[in-house]
Amino acid sequence: MTYLDWAATAIPDAELQAQAQARAMECYGNPSSLHAEGRSAKSLLESARTNLVSALFRANSPVKSTGRNPGSLVFTGSGTEADQIVLLSLLRSPKYMQAGGQRNSASDPPHIIISAIEHPAIYAQAQVMKKLGFDVTFVNPESSGAVSPSRVAEALRPSTILVAIMAVNNETGAIQDIAGIGKAVAEAAESLHMKKPLFHVDCVQALGKVPLDLPPAFVSSAAFSAHKIGGPRSVGALWLNAPLIPLAEGGGQEGGIRSGTENIFGALAFSMCAQKAARNLDHNLQVAYGFEEKLISGIRAIPGAIILPECRLAHDSRWSPWVLSAAFPGLSGEVFARALSDSGFAVSTGSACSHTHRNRDTRVLSAMGIPGELAFSTIRISFGPTTLPGEIETFLNTSGDLYRKLKT
Repeated sequence: MTYLDWAATAIPDAELQAQAQARAMECYGNPSSLHAEGRSAKSLLESARTNLVSALFRANSPVKSTGRNPGSLVFTGSGTEADQIVLLSLLRSPKYMQAGGQRNSASDPPHIIISAIEHPAIYAQAQVMKKLGFDVTFVNPESSGAVSPSRVAEALRPSTILVAIMAVNNETGAIQDIAGIGKAVAEAAESLHMKKPLFHVDCVQALGKVPLDLPPAFVSSAAFSAHKIGGPRSVGALWLNAPLIPLAEGGGQEGGIRSGTENIFGALAFSMCAQKAARNLDHNLQVAYGFEEKLISGIRAIPGAIILPECRLAHDSRWSPWVLSAAFPGLSGEVFARALSDSGFAVSTGSACSHTHRNRDTRVLSAMGIPGELAFSTIRISFGPTTLPGEIETFLNTSGDLYRKLKT
């Protein structure tokens, strides 16, 4: 099987995971215990935390270059949980709760702004927040998939307490102007004479793939996931640059933000994979641009096939080269994905978290103004550092042959 579904999950880095597992087995104590075994485990956990922060914010990062405090890093059970911790913490905000713990109905409902193309970890949770009394504005992107900073700023209200925009879209690869959005939100808040809202960024598809730009003057939190870069599943991280009161409480681990005995193996493996990705980022990015160029030109050479968005060009910094969407009109994307699987190629029809057995979510493409018939004929192709040039060539040849045979 040629694996071209890295945006769903990366091929595990078996060597690094084995090293992390062996080290975690040696330090088997509970990090909260005071004895020698507990202190050993705690030391390993904190070393993993320090190394992960270093990998997240490379030398050219605004956090490092300005000499500012890099904030705090909380290990979570997933990138999804990291996103949810931030949204659910709003239930304890003064604009939502009175001092006695009752719903603050005297004020305007607290307001949240998210993009219409967010991962379900944000989008679905925002729908729940609506049911709990929050106002939610969903900002549509441009046809390119980019979320306009001005559109986000225009949605701001005096009651806005959170803005959440993803760094890289998991279906189209569109890279969002996080710095520009943060600046526009800050300026709009100042003009409205209001406190600047929190700004949360889902960085799951950005980590280790494209340079991260999280200006500490604007970004208050960011979510990450280990399994997207070869680490284990069920390990994530939440970077915090502003105080947060979690909805859930427990034993007080991870600064009280995410209670529960820490996953030493997961934290260590995550940090090791992130360090490797950071070291190789520039080289891997150039290789990815080469693969992207082959895919874009190769798919456009297939009669009828369409790259989405149609304005996308190779080597364009507005998109992550690691993931792209392509429509094959006259053929259901799900049918084409199954046919490709039978031919030895693993692709998807969008976010793995957006599917049920009976329904396919085309929300992201629809928000970009892409017609329904194109959205339903779309597949997502994503690759990683171990993908080979020959695999891209074979995929293009096979997909072209299959499409000619199967399309109606």
